Amino acid sequence: MSFSPVVLLLGEETLARRQAEQEWVSKVFGDASPGFNLATFSAADGAERSLEVARTMPMMAKARVVIVRDMEQASVDLLDDLLAYVEKPNPSTMLILNGLKLPAAQGGVDRGRRLEGKLRHCGEVSRFKVGQRDPVQFAVERATSCGCAMDTRAARLLVELVGSDLGRIQMETDKLIAFVGGEGAIDTDAVEAVSCMVAEAIIWDLTDALVRKDSNQALTVAHRLLETGESPHRLLAMITWQFRQLLTLQECLEQGRSPREAGVRMPGRKITSAQKLLRRRPIDATRIFDQLCAANRSFNRSRAGDRRVFEGLLLDISR
Repeated sequence: MSFSPVVLLLGEETLARRQAEQEWVSKVFGDASPGFNLATFSAADGAERSLEVARTMPMMAKARVVIVRDMEQASVDLLDDLLAYVEKPNPSTMLILNGLKLPAAQGGVDRGRRLEGKLRHCGEVSRFKVGQRDPVQFAVERATSCGCAMDTRAARLLVELVGSDLGRIQMETDKLIAFVGGEGAIDTDAVEAVSCMVAEAIIWDLTDALVRKDSNQALTVAHRLLETGESPHRLLAMITWQFRQLLTLQECLEQGRSPREAGVRMPGRKITSAQKLLRRRPIDATRIFDQLCAANRSFNRSRAGDRRVFEGLLLDISR
């Protein structure tokens, strides 16, 4: 069996990367079940064992596949190990590295660029850019292929709400298809009901956990949101908006004002539960927004990945 020992998939278009990853796996296993010969790791969690597994012989088969996702979160140690591995990769293993990008240079050494340069000679490198397909047309075609009709206005609104990443659009379109019962029309009302309110409700769970200083619950909810494709940048924007809502509600409690008159946008039940929470745990506005602003700055210049910056923010707020 002949295949590339190391494959690097990079780019903001998550759907294309996911499809490419599946195609490479199919090239190795075909229609056969991979069994114990397919292992998946996340660089965000260290992926220390990924290369150990890659160096082992396949179990009762001719080849194995090892996938390391979230390469934008790769540590210096992992990059150094990968640079050493690609000098002499295991010929019976296909190692697939998948991520938005490779980490920036650290300590004056650009390990990511070195790794990509090596793989252009001894492996496969593919980049996938957002914008190669029209996201609005993609949403319409996805709905049509599943027996639903989505008008262009609804598709445009969906893209405005979730961005132009096709992977995210596919996921949200599938939610809409389920919402309308697998057939019929998807209009702007359905898009607003499904794509916006559900995500906001889950993010409220995250914000509430932060106010309660429950770091374990905050991280659990955050990981669930990140797994569905939410970006740390959007989650930061959403919890910032929600903290502003909570602070407005807190002022209403202090001044005896009506939340609705003050412009608080929460369902009635949410206002009631939030008021109870704020009476027990008032928010320190200065502290919270200093932390939010620091995290926002770190997204643009920190050597840590965006996900780690966001997780660090959650732990800081929960103290």
